[in-house]
Amino acid sequence: MVEQDKKEKIARFIQYGLKKGVFPGAVLILVNDKRILYQESFGYSQLGPVKNRMKKETIFDIASLTKVVATTTAIMQLIEMGQINLWDYLKRYYPDLPKDKEEITIFHLLTHTSGFPAIIRLWDQGLNYEEKIKYVLENPLEVKTREKVIYSDLNFILLGDLIWRVTGKRLDKYASKHIFQPLGMTMTTFNPLENLPYTDGKDYAATEMCEWRGRMMIGEVHDENAFSFGGVSGHAGLFSTIDDLNKFLQMLLNNGLYQGIRVLSSRAVGLMSKDWTPNLDNHRGLGWDLIKNSHSSGGVFFSEAAFGHTGFTGTSIWIDPLLKIGVALLTNRVHPTRENKQIIAFRPLLHNLVVNLFCNS
Repeated sequence: MVEQDKKEKIARFIQYGLKKGVFPGAVLILVNDKRILYQESFGYSQLGPVKNRMKKETIFDIASLTKVVATTTAIMQLIEMGQINLWDYLKRYYPDLPKDKEEITIFHLLTHTSGFPAIIRLWDQGLNYEEKIKYVLENPLEVKTREKVIYSDLNFILLGDLIWRVTGKRLDKYASKHIFQPLGMTMTTFNPLENLPYTDGKDYAATEMCEWRGRMMIGEVHDENAFSFGGVSGHAGLFSTIDDLNKFLQMLLNNGLYQGIRVLSSRAVGLMSKDWTPNLDNHRGLGWDLIKNSHSSGGVFFSEAAFGHTGFTGTSIWIDPLLKIGVALLTNRVHPTRENKQIIAFRPLLHNLVVNLFCNS
């Protein structure tokens, strides 16, 4: 099949998603370890009060992709530099840790095997930063550590705090200096309205009309807990563009190297994508989701080496180092409401199509 036919099939499928109301708009990129295979924008970045067309340059709240693009990458760098150990107990950093959490290590936070519940409300408790961290640490575990995988924002709230404690730099400052600037990810930042002052509302994909905050979220983090942390947290808060995520994808496809700049060692990339929970009901890498899981957002045709992650706002990235392909899909599926959950069924269908079009010899 010629390249143009492949691209037309992909475009028709995204248009199908628009027609079915999966999302108001989307930007998609497909890359290999050397070049961009496909890149296009579709639909609208905002539906009202003024309709804005989606652009390839549109800035997205990438939600839980923060966990892997910023937090996990930073943690792996600190492990490489000998500043922390994967097997460090949390008690090393939090001496007053409650007894039920004394077995939790950095590994358990990264693999979501700490036992923490998925989420707790922090945004309306009237707590300052330190009080929020204390509240998280004192929150009862849902299950015993190592017993099962519970995908939890709390794990990454703590990892983000740990980065600050170890380096003396808040996550946004650390990630900017050690990840985004080296990769040339100039449009990737927390609190973009402050840090990208030349942008305005029309440059962003809108998310939800938030009753709690009384306004449509445009350029402000959608996640309530991240908002309460001042827009910077280890679990959410990062904004990015498809072009910047292309650089991140290609770095991972090239074993941590992008245009001569090494961000991670090849061993670190291998560790992130290894199955660390083979005997539990959910297969997790370090920070990353793995293709081995049933009902994976990556579909069924990636190789067993594939790893990826999703974001609540309608974002996702998948990397397959064996097939040498990376896919980033950015949508505003929560605009104007989070009740639209069609993206869950749409993602695996898209990835199945991509692999069969671009990875079959």
